[in-house]
Amino acid sequence: MDAKPSSRSVLVLGLARSGIAAANLAERLGWRVTLTDDRDAAIEGAPASSTRVAAPEALAMLDEIDVIVPSPGVPAAHPILDAARLRGIRILPEIELAADHLGNTTLLAVTGTNGKSTTVTLLGAILTAAGYRTFTGGNLGSPLSNAALGQYDFAVAEVSSFQLEWATTFHPHVASLLNLTADHLDRHGDMVSYLGAKLRLFANMDDSDFAVFARGADWTETASLSTRAQVSTFGWEGEGGVTIERASRELHADGFTVRLPERWPRLPHDLENAAAAAEMVRVLGIGAEHVERALAEFQPLRHRLALVAEAGGIQWWNDSKATNVGATLSSLRAFDGNVILLAGGVSKGCDFAPLVAEAGRMKMVIAYGACAAEVESALAGHAAVVVEPGLERAVKRAAAEAACGDVVLLAPACASFDEFRDYVDRGEKFEGWVRGLQEVGR
Repeated sequence: MDAKPSSRSVLVLGLARSGIAAANLAERLGWRVTLTDDRDAAIEGAPASSTRVAAPEALAMLDEIDVIVPSPGVPAAHPILDAARLRGIRILPEIELAADHLGNTTLLAVTGTNGKSTTVTLLGAILTAAGYRTFTGGNLGSPLSNAALGQYDFAVAEVSSFQLEWATTFHPHVASLLNLTADHLDRHGDMVSYLGAKLRLFANMDDSDFAVFARGADWTETASLSTRAQVSTFGWEGEGGVTIERASRELHADGFTVRLPERWPRLPHDLENAAAAAEMVRVLGIGAEHVERALAEFQPLRHRLALVAEAGGIQWWNDSKATNVGATLSSLRAFDGNVILLAGGVSKGCDFAPLVAEAGRMKMVIAYGACAAEVESALAGHAAVVVEPGLERAVKRAAAEAACGDVVLLAPACASFDEFRDYVDRGEKFEGWVRGLQEVGR
């Protein structure tokens, strides 16, 4: 470890995965570490030398604190953050603390509404296939702090808008904004603010860096003008980077051709994720053969539009990761029709009306959970809509309504926290209930 002890005192606010990782990094840097959380739950993995205090005690001791590291889930209006701003205490996001201590590791970062995890995982696989020591994580899996002070050639990080809210110096060498649809508006307020948070990713890049954007999106020009980095794009038509050739299933750029393996999914967003990853490594001079190898060996991530079971001519699909309207629309477009859509959970302040555009594919919508009434209101008159109190009842209702040739699709367009720990818990419960139906022959 090359870090030197210092007298800095850090308060870690929020003790989920990234908070604990930040605390451990701060301890390795020789900082005095204090921990706090609004919850009283037990924590695991905190540094042995750290001190945990209740939130009111942390608020009272701010004069002793040099830096606050808030977890991404902590809202900007939290009383401790309000008080810190008034005192001029630096608020340092975990990703920025980590990036400041990556040493010679080259940082790649990916943000967007959907597709981040798949693209980041694929990038990690490409760089590994090319022979580089690669860390893959961030908002996905292992926090970026776990890469700090390490011996990596590359670190690939998924970065959310929540993580970027407090960023002031975060500086990747290659970064991409994949797409942008309405999400997290309960936190950001509107799409302008949501885009503004995403564009913080590119604010410190310079002309030696590379920014990669989706081609032709209504935000692409704004994003391009927001950064000093060299800009290139990926997309279906046009020039300026990797282009997707649907008929030949190839990704093309000047002197760079990737043949997509037959097993790679054919949905538009899957092809766009592959194109974005290819463009991000192409600008680094990494060969197309490494992209092809990574694609051929890639295992799709769990709870992203996967067939769970088929019985009696009825298919059951799990896309629990579709936590916003844009992702649900993409999921619906994978099917020609006869879809029984299970949608509901906790709204993130978004409008469900865009789902009407795909009403022709829906045989029925089963709205459930905390925002069932909002889903019903948006789709009533455009599709048959019934309401159930929770997802388990929605699964049973779908079993009763479905006929041969139908597709039952869990693509909730919402967060899961009214009934489940997270989207993974929701997806696993859904799969268990569906398999239970198959066992009793329903």
